[in-house]
Formats: sequence, structure tokens, C-alpha cells
Amino acid sequence: MKNKIILIVIIFMIILAVAGYYVINYRNSIIESQKINKQYESYYNVQMLGTEMASLINKTMDINTKEFDIPKDENGLFIENDTNSIKIYINFKYKDDYRKIEMEKIFESGMENFIKTYSTASFKCTEINYHEKTNNVKELTFTETED
Repeated sequence: MKNKIILIVIIFMIILAVAGYYVINYRNSIIESQKINKQYESYYNVQMLGTEMASLINKTMDINTKEFDIPKDENGLFIENDTNSIKIYINFKYKDDYRKIEMEKIFESGMENFIKTYSTASFKCTEINYHEKTNNVKELTFTETED
């Protein structure tokens, strides 16, 4: 009888430990998502230089590849996954209009070239969109400005 009670207590403790582990991991992932959201939301309506823009592109590329393991399509663009993928678009001045370019294309053509050309250019985050499922930041659009 005593052995059965000890066995039940041990099984209960194992189940409790496993459940606690999953709850802690879930809470940590939520906290991390909120931290990433706050970082990206802090860029909204804020002017930044091209060097800062380059850092943001590098950071987002790292997050998508290393942290979230987002796959790319045949064109080298991250595939949106409806939960945590992050995309950055930049509207560059082109003649009398703007041309929208994805961060992946800028990254692949070389961040050194981007920094050399746009290091002192000014960019402003004009739009933020969120994933419907998770409310995590989905995409940011920056526009090159005159300032």
C-alpha cells in the first residue's frame, strides 16, 4: 500500500514538473514576443538615418532566420507564416515617385552598398501591420524622407 502511494506521488510530481516546464516556456515565448513588438513599435513615426535602417534590417533578418526559422521562397523572400514572421519594406525616392523594396533584396545586394549610398539618408516608419492570429508585428514600411 505504501509503495503504491509513493508511486502515485512520484507520477504526480513528474506530471506537475512537465506541465510547469511547458507553462514556463509558453510564458517566456509570450514575453519575448511582447519585447520584440515593443522594439518594432518604437520605430513608428520616428526619423532614422540609413545606418540605423541597415542595423534594423540586419536585426530583422537575424530574428527571422535564427529565432523564428522562417523559410524563404524561390526569390529569396521570407514566407509569411501568420504568427511571427517580420517583413520590412522601404519606399525609396525614385524620380517623382517611390519604389517599394523588400529588406531581403537590400540584404542580398549587400549592406555595404546600402550604407555607402544611404548612410545619411533619412527614413521614417509610416506603417505597421500585425498578424491577425497573434497580434505580433507582421510588417513595417519605411519611407525615405527629405529631412
